[in-house]
Amino acid sequence: MSRALFLVDASIYIFRAYFSIPDNFCSKSGEVVNAVYGYTHFLLDLLECKPTYISVAFDKSLNRCFRNEIYPAYKANRVLPDENLSFQLSKCEEITQLLGIHSLSLERYEADDIIGTLHKKFSLPKIIVTRDKDLGQLIGPEDVLWDFANDSYSGVGDIKDKLGVWPMQIPDYLALAGDAVDNIPGAPGIGTKTAIALLAKFGSIKQIYASLDQIFDIDLRGAKKVHSILINHRREIMLYRQITDIFCDIPINITLKNLRFSPVSNEKALAFCDEMIFPAKLKKRIERLT
Repeated sequence: MSRALFLVDASIYIFRAYFSIPDNFCSKSGEVVNAVYGYTHFLLDLLECKPTYISVAFDKSLNRCFRNEIYPAYKANRVLPDENLSFQLSKCEEITQLLGIHSLSLERYEADDIIGTLHKKFSLPKIIVTRDKDLGQLIGPEDVLWDFANDSYSGVGDIKDKLGVWPMQIPDYLALAGDAVDNIPGAPGIGTKTAIALLAKFGSIKQIYASLDQIFDIDLRGAKKVHSILINHRREIMLYRQITDIFCDIPINITLKNLRFSPVSNEKALAFCDEMIFPAKLKKRIERLT
């Protein structure tokens, strides 16, 4: 495990801490820092796995990523962070860097795209630390998704068992069936079962449209209606397919050496803990890193 490249989806674990830990953790300046506290614990737990290479991806784009230019309603159902949460998000980035962990956040690209780009760039086996099903589309034979909180791993076969489609089909599946979390409606009248059946037969949306009349040759309930939906909503489906695909070609100049975990002098990290008024037990864990 330690020789793999760990790619961490930070937001999942920040928000988990934000909503699950009481807001009675406050900094010297009086800011609530429950998410920072929980996220710091998460990082320290993760570092106990002794990763050689690790990068943490943050979502800075929010409603300003390139997908919003294509489809303005993308994630429009999400409430933007208030002043305190914005403060905590910035502090989570800060402690990541102070612990000697590579991190990245970009204005036009989401954390998924950062992870996707690093995944494509380096040939090591990958451990993607997340519980976001969308990132499953990146998983190859040597990779796993690791839901850290539940300590559960998903490889290629596990993803197929859970979703009913292969990892590479996830963008097509979401474009057809929709994804309420990201405010993607999908094709009206095509739910998960129909999407799975179509992809099992044709493999991809591209192949579905190349073989539309063959829909009548498979055992598909309401085939005539599905055929009509696919014809009448082709433009929307192809639009959704654009935004469900993780972009893996961000022009960033990063080498594997940049991703090597390298504990720095813990003086600044401990000063950060003092500022956040973190308990001594957590500070001792940081001291043991160097």
